[in-house]
Amino acid sequence: MDKVVDSPPKFGKIQASHYKIVQKILQPLFKRRHFLKIFDIFKGREQGIRREGEPPINKEERSYDQLMNELMAWNIEHTNILEILRQEIEEERLLNWSDALEKGIRKNLDSSSGRKEENPYFPVYLDLYKFVRSLRTKLLGNPSMKDMKSVGKSDSLAVCIICGIRALQKDKGAKRPMDTLQWMVLERYLG
Repeated sequence: MDKVVDSPPKFGKIQASHYKIVQKILQPLFKRRHFLKIFDIFKGREQGIRREGEPPINKEERSYDQLMNELMAWNIEHTNILEILRQEIEEERLLNWSDALEKGIRKNLDSSSGRKEENPYFPVYLDLYKFVRSLRTKLLGNPSMKDMKSVGKSDSLAVCIICGIRALQKDKGAKRPMDTLQWMVLERYLG
């Protein structure tokens, strides 16, 4: 008769012998730490533990405005966007855009506040939106734009234009300069 192990399930004689065989096979494997790594595949990597060669995960401590300012500085240094925008945008037009952005796109274009076309800022937002879209088309083949930098999966040319507009607005002291989030809202309402 098979010898019963410490605490096998209370089954018949055949199951107890199977349990003993499985236990003899698995015990040496579980004593080796590297074998246990296979379970990491099924349960996922534990929080806070990095594998060898994996880069450290840094928590982003910069604000969105700081990131936009860094992106703006890069695009201004590595492209001719400011020169192009200074030729394309009149000062009054830039001030109108800045004023409208300060008032808030959602607030003025949201359908709950009435028809967006009736809002006094609608033509200004539409002008800004059309300007970026048309300038983007003009700059598609421009070699001075080859080193532009973008955010994530955003359209790098549109982001570069937004960074240039942001720089001009900052020069004029705008309270709320253009950023990529505002552009996404404009695309949502006007695109």
